[in-house]
Amino acid sequence: MKGRLWTSVYLVALVWPMPAFLASAPSASAVVLVAAGVTGFVVLYLRVVWTALVRPHRNATPYALALLYVVTAAMAPILGEMWLFATSYFLITAVATALPERALPAAAGGTVVALTLALPLLGRPLAEYWWMPLQTVVFTAAIRAFLRLESANRALSEANVKVERLAVDNERLRFARDMHDLLGHSLAVMTVKSQLAGRLAVADPERARAEMEEVEELSRQALSEVREAIAGYRELSLPEELEGARRALGTAGVRLEVAAGPLPADVEPVLAWVIREAATNVVRHSAARRCHIRLGVEGGEAYAEVRDDGRGPASGAVASGGGNGLRGLAERVHVAGGTLDGGPAEGGGFLLSARLPLADAP
Repeated sequence: MKGRLWTSVYLVALVWPMPAFLASAPSASAVVLVAAGVTGFVVLYLRVVWTALVRPHRNATPYALALLYVVTAAMAPILGEMWLFATSYFLITAVATALPERALPAAAGGTVVALTLALPLLGRPLAEYWWMPLQTVVFTAAIRAFLRLESANRALSEANVKVERLAVDNERLRFARDMHDLLGHSLAVMTVKSQLAGRLAVADPERARAEMEEVEELSRQALSEVREAIAGYRELSLPEELEGARRALGTAGVRLEVAAGPLPADVEPVLAWVIREAATNVVRHSAARRCHIRLGVEGGEAYAEVRDDGRGPASGAVASGGGNGLRGLAERVHVAGGTLDGGPAEGGGFLLSARLPLADAP
């Protein structure tokens, strides 16, 4: 829809030849003819370009593209050189979008040659109007550069998607491998001991109970190892999250200010989660223009405060449970022994604050 809007707006350039035409006191039939010709040009151009927006560089409307040139040539004796100059831009755009990129130089070159030959036929000396073909050549070069840049950006986006997918696949495989390494041995031993305990349940109850106690100990050990592995996978870096917040907020048009003091290393991962969730909420829900992040240590506690000047979540969002993100964040902070508060800030906006006790605090 946006592409169609822009291609339609630029058609206002077709008014260039109209003042000179109307100044010649044309007859009513000439006015009707010009109106029909301009309307036909507009319809054919939009037909070609709008179709190319769906199927770029595939000439799905060959007759419309050919008729576009015919209408241009037919109207030239009536509207003069300004008509040729104005329509040349649209002709180049049409062939650039509807034809394969390799066909653009030939099609554009033919358009420039036709324009150059038509000027003397209209009584306009080429020595005086040389700039018209030159402008068309420059426009063709710009269109060609734009198409190549668009193609490169598209290829880069596709490559990024593939890289991200491969990274996810590799991480999934690594996680599965680590889980297998962590649990494979423990589960195998637990299976053997459970089978043995089942066989000894009647013959030797005491040994069967001892075997099941070992199974219980193995299960606790395996669960602890899994928790440690998952914690290691989900641990975040505070500097990276601050940089990520700066990029995300900057993209959303939010100005970020950071005041960060030194923090103990053991609290940084939890506060990194606070920064990530708060920045996400600012981008998605606040409609803010400014955001301020404070990090530091005060009164035996490490703290992180994120304040914006937007509308923010509803008052008491954290206390009442909020969304899934805030609920998960509150649980994470609580497990670390801290508190998470959020609500309207003084002077407007929203304030999210997390505080964590320091390990060496009295």
